[in-house]
Amino acid sequence: MTIKIIDIANRFLAEQACSNQELNEFKNWLSDPSALPEVEQWLSEHWDSSAEVGSNLLIEAVFSQIKEYRLVSPSGKKFSMARVVSYYQRIAAILLIPLLGMGAWFAISQYETTVVQYSETIAPRGQKSQIVLSDGTQVWLNSDTKIRYPGQFSKNQRDVYLEGEAFFKVTKNEHQPFYVHTSGPVVKVLGTKFNVKAYLDENQVETSLFEGSVDLVINGDNGRILEKVLLPGESIVYGMHTGQLSSVKFPKDEINGWKKNQLIFKDDTFFNLVKKIERWYNVEVIYDEKKFDDRRLTVELYEGERLEKLMDIISLALSVNYQYGKGKIILTPKNSKPI
Repeated sequence: MTIKIIDIANRFLAEQACSNQELNEFKNWLSDPSALPEVEQWLSEHWDSSAEVGSNLLIEAVFSQIKEYRLVSPSGKKFSMARVVSYYQRIAAILLIPLLGMGAWFAISQYETTVVQYSETIAPRGQKSQIVLSDGTQVWLNSDTKIRYPGQFSKNQRDVYLEGEAFFKVTKNEHQPFYVHTSGPVVKVLGTKFNVKAYLDENQVETSLFEGSVDLVINGDNGRILEKVLLPGESIVYGMHTGQLSSVKFPKDEINGWKKNQLIFKDDTFFNLVKKIERWYNVEVIYDEKKFDDRRLTVELYEGERLEKLMDIISLALSVNYQYGKGKIILTPKNSKPI
């Protein structure tokens, strides 16, 4: 039973806003036969008398609520528990138990679902950005990065959605965990400093912890959930295609050098080298991957260094010819043999 799915389940029962993705994860969990013991445990924790009704009927009622929830639109369409009451009067009473302490919500049978308003900040190629979220959390965005976040976080947790690379300094709140959603793992923290690199055109997600503690939550095959705890100074790379995790210690300057306007290559693969150049200088690099796969580079530059200087270094160190013009760089090896 994972923290993430339980948070979604509890927010759903409290009739708080859930995204379509979260509702799908919740529904898949309820319908997964291998998760039945966890589902029954969750039901029993919330409803002491749930066993009298039966897990299957309870799940069916929850599915009905999910369907009703999806019908709610920003235009203000409402839904009611009345339909569930009509067919599952006993079940409906159980479903309402968590709402008894909600005051005004319990006094009415219908309410308008609050629609969470999200903002989006983009750092284009060749630029970087910095934002402060509503809870005081500071976020630095590397080039070619997009982050989506609500104007106000929910009471139970703080969720942001990242495409690209960002450094987070999260305001500590033990009662309101902070989640960074990527195309792969979800990063959960309470209050800490960490870096997440999750570009959509790369086949891995890298999380590096500077201070505090971080949980990496990964949805595996067959509903299997993997959670990995990071230690300060540790970097974990998750392979999107392989599903494998690798852990290494990292020099801080190498991970967040971009935040200090440094362009750092430390024995970087040619693929990583090219991606960094494209994002840093807002150019397109054209080359034959098969001819450069085995070439690596270690160099450190500061922002403001001309692209031509970097290309001269690469040309000398890796025996590469380059042509630059109209926002494109064409690379060819000076000789056909690997260096």
